[in-house]
Order: sequence, then structure tokens, then C-alpha cells
Amino acid sequence: MPIRTHRGRAAVYRTLWGWPLRSPWHLVAALVVLAAVGVGIATALPGGSGSSTTATAPSTERANPFDPASRSSVPGAAAPSLNQFAREATPEALSVADGWARAYLTTPEGMTSEQWVEQLRPHSLTELVPELRTVDPANVPDARVAGPPRTVSASEDAVEVDVPTSALVLRLSLVSTPAGWRVSGYERAG
Repeated sequence: MPIRTHRGRAAVYRTLWGWPLRSPWHLVAALVVLAAVGVGIATALPGGSGSSTTATAPSTERANPFDPASRSSVPGAAAPSLNQFAREATPEALSVADGWARAYLTTPEGMTSEQWVEQLRPHSLTELVPELRTVDPANVPDARVAGPPRTVSASEDAVEVDVPTSALVLRLSLVSTPAGWRVSGYERAG
């Protein structure tokens, strides 16, 4: 039978909301259901705890640095949220971005992966080095830096910079460390 009065509707709502308080068992059951719903929602959301974040041994398979499916994110290296309308990047940050891009694109014939990573290490955050080891230098585009780095966004501790090359535009994320600015991530811009 439909509820036709506000008094009847209020009584139904009181019954539903009051059910967990009727006994300790009802309260425990309500908390368990609430926790299960929360976990279900958290795993369904993008970036939720349903995605695997366990550390694995580096594989010998080489990744293509511009194929998003083959790149993994570097744990702990995410830059804080950046204000798009913030100030310009410091000259030191721009210099590090330029040096990193030039080292990244320098892949002479016969260069090993370890030699390539070592030339990037002085400009890179320590957490980025394992990801760089998965890149085959032969997959790096044959290009050169085609202009000065441009600030995309900047804050006091983090900067995003676009470095134009003859083949593509590299977007670098830099963070300020006690040792100076370091690249924490990279991707193809656009």
C-alpha cells in the first residue's frame, strides 16, 4: 500500500534510519555493509586501490617511451598539483629541463642502455631512474632540441616544461629537491 501522508513517510524514514541503533548486532551489520560499499566505490574509481601498486622486479622487456600503454608511473614522483596561472619557471629549472632533453635525445650508434641512463641520471630524480632503465635507446626518436624550454605551469616546488624538438614536444615534470631541480617524469606533449 503506498505511503500517502507525510506522517506515514516520516515513520518509514525513522524506521530505516533507526534500525542500526536497535541493537549492537544491527550496528555491526550496518557498519560492515557501509565499509563494503565504500571499498566497492573506491575500487571502481579510476586510480582506486583496485589497481595494482605492488613493486615488481624490472623486466628485460624494453618499453617504447612514447607509448602510454608501455610506460608505468613512477611511485612517489608525482608533482604536486600545479596552478596553471602561476609564475614562470626559474632559470635553473629551465636549464635542467634543457640539459635533460638534450641528454635524452643523445643516442649515438652503439650506446648501451646503461650509458644512456647514466647521462640522464644527473638531471633525473632517483625514482625516475628505474623507469628509464626500461627504455631502449633505439626507441628514442632521432631528433634534436629545436628551441628553448617553455613553462607550462609552475609553483614553488614543481614545474611543468615543454621542450620542443625536431620530432615532437617533450613535456617534463620537474621538482625542487635539496640538490636542485630534477626531472620527475616525462611524456609526449599534446
